[in-house]
Amino acid sequence: MKSDIVCLHCLMKQAVNTVRITTDDPGLHRQVCDRTADLIKTTDLSMTPAAISTPVYRIVSEVTGNPDPYAEFRKRTNAEALSLLPVMRRAIDASEDPLTTGLHVAVAGNIIDLGIGVEFDLVKDLERALATPFAVDDSEAFRPWIRPGTSLLYLTDNSGEIVFDRALTELFLSLGVKVTLAVKSGPVINDVMRADAEEVGLADLAPVIETGSDDIGVDFSRISEEFLEAFTSADVILAKGHGNFESCNQRPENIFFLLRAKCEVVARELGVRVGDIVCKTYR
Repeated sequence: MKSDIVCLHCLMKQAVNTVRITTDDPGLHRQVCDRTADLIKTTDLSMTPAAISTPVYRIVSEVTGNPDPYAEFRKRTNAEALSLLPVMRRAIDASEDPLTTGLHVAVAGNIIDLGIGVEFDLVKDLERALATPFAVDDSEAFRPWIRPGTSLLYLTDNSGEIVFDRALTELFLSLGVKVTLAVKSGPVINDVMRADAEEVGLADLAPVIETGSDDIGVDFSRISEEFLEAFTSADVILAKGHGNFESCNQRPENIFFLLRAKCEVVARELGVRVGDIVCKTYR
């Protein structure tokens, strides 16, 4: 999907949010804002929101000297979400329709997005997601792919959220699906890296591969051969979150997008309201 003029405001918001949690130095805050303003002047709105946002985080890292501003947030949200894993499992196990419940559990975790700066309460958000229908619901088209022997590539999104993904992955594996999990090769916002998958136990359940880059979503000009092979050969892909939706929604592969619409640009693209949850495919 293409960016919108509103995305330019979001670039500065992301820059300010990130530099503030990285340093208290007002001089560095100004440097980040000045460089982001220069970036905005030349931003090509025909690119995806994910693509135009990624340089903002590189600016913050270069100015502050901190390559991973959200490191502590990732650990904190992983720990908080792990404490809820038994609740997620019980909800799925007790359900008359475990797949539908599992998808709702997984999408509940998509509220954890530190780049956009949406406030969240994991307990309440899980309860709300379990009780809320999808505004766009293509889950019945997804259901036939959840069978023994199917190869499923799971594009993860954020730390903390990956625990919700673990609950759904456990269900997939119990149904005989062959799951591969994709994570980032370097830090960007609070996106999942291999260390996060290991920390929450997902790496013990299924193979973990890296995208080959530290981009928001997927930059297909910078991906690894391993990721490209997995992406193009999987029977089905489950892609979590804004970045993966923004960068993959025009791809020809068999992709199902699972996310909460957290901004007006993505909500408009999906034909839903901000805050709605979505299970969407274009096939």
